[in-house]
Amino acid sequence: MPSPLVFLSLLAGITTLALTVFALRNRDEPGAPSFAVFTFGAAVWSLSYAGALVTFDPAARELFEISNEIGQALVAPAWLMFALGYTGRSEVVTRRVVAALAVVPVVTTVLVATNDAHHLMWANYHVEPAFGAATVLYDPGPWYYLHAAYGYLLIGTGVALIGEMLLSQGAFYREQALAMLVGSLVPTVAHVKRTFVVGPYPQINFTPIALAVTGLAFGYALFRFELFGLTPTTRRLGRRAAIDDVGVGVVIVNPEGRIVEVNRKAQDVLEMSTDELLERRLGDLVPGFGLEADGGSPKTVLTAGDDRRTYELTTSAIADQHDRLVGHTVTLNDITEREQRRQRLEVLNRVLRHNLRNDMTVVLGYAQTLEETLPESEARMASTIERKARSLVDMSEKARKLEQLIESPGDPTRVDVASLLRAVCDELGDAFPAATVTADLPDELVVRTVPDVLDAVVENLVENAIEHNDVDAPQVWVSAAVDGGGLVVTVADDGPGIPDHELDTIDAGTETPLQHGSGIGLWLVHWGVRSLGGGLSFETGTATDGHDDSRGTTATVRLPVR
Repeated sequence: MPSPLVFLSLLAGITTLALTVFALRNRDEPGAPSFAVFTFGAAVWSLSYAGALVTFDPAARELFEISNEIGQALVAPAWLMFALGYTGRSEVVTRRVVAALAVVPVVTTVLVATNDAHHLMWANYHVEPAFGAATVLYDPGPWYYLHAAYGYLLIGTGVALIGEMLLSQGAFYREQALAMLVGSLVPTVAHVKRTFVVGPYPQINFTPIALAVTGLAFGYALFRFELFGLTPTTRRLGRRAAIDDVGVGVVIVNPEGRIVEVNRKAQDVLEMSTDELLERRLGDLVPGFGLEADGGSPKTVLTAGDDRRTYELTTSAIADQHDRLVGHTVTLNDITEREQRRQRLEVLNRVLRHNLRNDMTVVLGYAQTLEETLPESEARMASTIERKARSLVDMSEKARKLEQLIESPGDPTRVDVASLLRAVCDELGDAFPAATVTADLPDELVVRTVPDVLDAVVENLVENAIEHNDVDAPQVWVSAAVDGGGLVVTVADDGPGIPDHELDTIDAGTETPLQHGSGIGLWLVHWGVRSLGGGLSFETGTATDGHDDSRGTTATVRLPVR
């Protein structure tokens, strides 16, 4: 009857061989090739040991140590390579690394085959049967211990990699990694027992038998958790890919400002490779750049060379679990096109606004003189010139106001909205004597908002309601109240309503040759409300006080306030 040791070795070999077949079928998955080599080595070791256990002739029994070592030589390096691939570090597994890892196993296999000539592996090799099997005892040589230490180093490194993932990844990966840790640690403990002759039955090498546990644990991880379909590699490499593909340069520096990590975009921006950038101070590469405790404000830097680009640099602190500063993340965002567009708009805005206002002032002066001196028929043309010129001057002033609101709108403050809106109504009532501007406001309505922006929004709504009315005596109603925790301001009129194309242009957020507004008043209102974090809506057919209910427009501004 075969020894139970033989049966257990065969079971371990068959189990790990089945895992090898499975891994080869999934060889395109991360870590699968290394896993196949690992399980194949375990299968060779277990099956060879099963054959050795039934061979009682000492000379023939010693020959089995060669096949045992071939299987053992594959296990430790393949396990490390699998752990690297499984945890998303497959870029480390290069041909040079594989060749370096193979040196000790190859030398060991040669020494096992030629041991009689030097006894570096063992001496006094003899059969010492146990449980009806041909187990052996020997005196280990110096290379035997060196080879064992090398294997423990590789296995331990792989276990540490998976253990680190066990602590840092999600619960699903933890259970999967735990199964693999059990499968790798059990044969390792058995090998330590054999190497250092710990415990009973020193003649039995339980390591090949313990590989049955490896097969069962890894099989559980494979079929229960789809090891090759759902590994931490996806998360780890996905994070790296996201950093590399984010479209902005990312530089990670230590507290002293020395570079410890960069993505591909940052390498392109700084025109250096990763090896050239590591450990260099970012401040030496970007003049004027410094790290502030609060993360700092955005900065810009111009790259050298003919193709000068402008980058916005923003820093954010990195803290550990004890809230200690361990470094900074620095992003380099290419804003060249944005800066060029801003500069062009600034030049165009300044030149057009300045020249337009100055030239139109001259036109207004001459038009007024002509209107006073020319005959009535020609004076009407001069009056038209004056009206159009004044409209252009007003548009220039609105553009100036809009620029001011965009660049420096001011900070929120406590303001009496009732007093602010009454002042707007009084001012426009004086500017347009033919119009009636009615303020339906409480005695006091104090909220926290940006007064200059709110003033500009309501002023332009009232002004548009008056200027675009087609009756001789326009009427406008302004009201305000706090409703549902927000400020609601309404401006209603009795005019013909805002044309649909005007509202469509505002909704689209852009002007085209076929779809454009007649001025910038509504744009100022639109951007002003958005800067306050509010919403703007229009409703037609809302005229009051007995007017035709098909006329009139009500503009409603809703603003969040505290």
